[in-house]
Amino acid sequence: MKTNTNPTGMSRRAFLGLGATAAVAAGAGLAGCAPQGKDADAAGAGGGASTSAAAMPNPTEYTPAFLAKPEAPAEVAEEKDCDVLVIGLGLAGVAAARAAAEAGAKVIGIEKQPDIGVVSMAGAFGVVDSQIQLGAGITWAPKGDIVNQLMKDMCYRPNPDFLNYWYDHSGEAFDWFVEGADYELIPKTADNKQTDKPNFLRPIFWPPLEGYDYKTEYYPFFHGTINLNPNMQWGCENCRDKAKAAGAELIFSTFAEQLITADDGSVVGAYVHDKDGKQYTKINAKAVCLCTGDIGGNPEMRHYYAPQADEFASYYGSLDANGEVANTGDGHRMGVWAGGHMELGPFAPMTHHMGGALGVDAFLQLNMEGKRFMNEDIPGQNIADQLSRQPASKDPDLALKGTKSWQIFDANWKDELLAQGTGHGFVNYYIPEDEKDRYATVLEGFALGYTTDEMVEGAVTLKADTIEELAEGMGLPVENVKASIERYNELAAKGVDEDYGKLGTRMFPVDTPPFYACRFDSAGMLVLMGGLECDTDLHPLDDAGEPIKGLYVAGNTQGGRYLVEYPVTVGGHSLACALTFGKLAGENAAAGV
Repeated sequence: MKTNTNPTGMSRRAFLGLGATAAVAAGAGLAGCAPQGKDADAAGAGGGASTSAAAMPNPTEYTPAFLAKPEAPAEVAEEKDCDVLVIGLGLAGVAAARAAAEAGAKVIGIEKQPDIGVVSMAGAFGVVDSQIQLGAGITWAPKGDIVNQLMKDMCYRPNPDFLNYWYDHSGEAFDWFVEGADYELIPKTADNKQTDKPNFLRPIFWPPLEGYDYKTEYYPFFHGTINLNPNMQWGCENCRDKAKAAGAELIFSTFAEQLITADDGSVVGAYVHDKDGKQYTKINAKAVCLCTGDIGGNPEMRHYYAPQADEFASYYGSLDANGEVANTGDGHRMGVWAGGHMELGPFAPMTHHMGGALGVDAFLQLNMEGKRFMNEDIPGQNIADQLSRQPASKDPDLALKGTKSWQIFDANWKDELLAQGTGHGFVNYYIPEDEKDRYATVLEGFALGYTTDEMVEGAVTLKADTIEELAEGMGLPVENVKASIERYNELAAKGVDEDYGKLGTRMFPVDTPPFYACRFDSAGMLVLMGGLECDTDLHPLDDAGEPIKGLYVAGNTQGGRYLVEYPVTVGGHSLACALTFGKLAGENAAAGV
């Protein structure tokens, strides 16, 4: 039996899927890859340990300290004036600053990080029908099909008008985002680069898997998403530079503390301070855009608004100028203090489980009792939900790692990939050794559905010649494993999953050695979706449901986009919405809409 000694317990695919910073933090907890300072344990673990959650009161039984508005600073060292103040210069913020500046507004943008805030390894944009996409032959399914599916994915709780606006306007926002940048366009996922340019665009899972019909899928995947490679940094830098060229003043390592409101409740500026918290500046503005990210790095806010997310470790690689985790809900709190309120949840944790050596393909899964427990033909986001319900391992080491299940397949895996579902975290294409050069670009990056013998052999946790040996290596009851596999093989022979309803075409017997097992641990959380309730002009609403004048919101501070569950049926939907609504917020703020 072979045991993979990968210390993080992550496959190469899972490592790449989380991003290097997150994976290193998960495996080794290295300083500099996790939040630093006095709140490091709480923020770095994301409040994810049950001990952290247990130490906090029930969210319905207390009023948290973060809802108390601080006093205005007694002294300010400087005063500035502008038309539009953008707080937070991540993707949504740089888009807002550029859009407002290009509309002729005098813009000031502030960011508590040393430069623009870009999450490591993020790059997938689920934008629809940009000229770049259309020129490469990339098209999307009809709006009704996609928007209705997204609403179903999220239990019909978001505002469908936001999803309609995304579908209709994200393509033009994307063309605007990258215009003037130097990049290569790769028209198909598996094509190789033709230039030595470091920056390139590439669609994911394009063209679609032959025979794939989203209308027959339990969780359909809609094709068309395009990736900025190596990540979205160059796109955000392009937007930042164009904002500055249009006259925007961008100030970094500067923290917003609270908004300034007039007697009529409108927002007219903000107090900000340097990284030491000693020198304050008052910025007067006709409009303020809150683009400060999510609340996932703030354990108290997470627990109060989304206690169901307490179990997930928060993997967020961006740190502020003081080395603290950056996504701490600053804009949410400032919006509440200014008279707004958080939207009614449940909030949606983005918990991308990227699976094992063969991603999240629909192979047999057994829990820590050696029993099958679900229809395995679901994306990693939803696998994470189901793993939450499974018992912890009785093995202390595996329990500490959060191991909840094992994915099992046999020697026939190469012939079974094309029958799998496709999309976020799935693997569909086996590349033989003598064909690797034809796929060099995709194999050296995220792989995006392609794999090789070397990749699989290097990522599996266990490999054995018998089921008994595999069960022992997994630490599961041998008789339970044998019985579960016998039952699964019986159903595969029938072509009907009588137990959990998986498509019969994705039921493959586990009967040909060698046998493989991949450990599935609890998923990490990238961000926690949920924000300030707002109207379609992006004004946060007060408790009477009226828009707060002079205040706008975009990115992960914006409510109405994602609730209950983050949907992965459209890859890169979050970045596409951050860009699209960031641009809209800047335009509306400049125009006074």
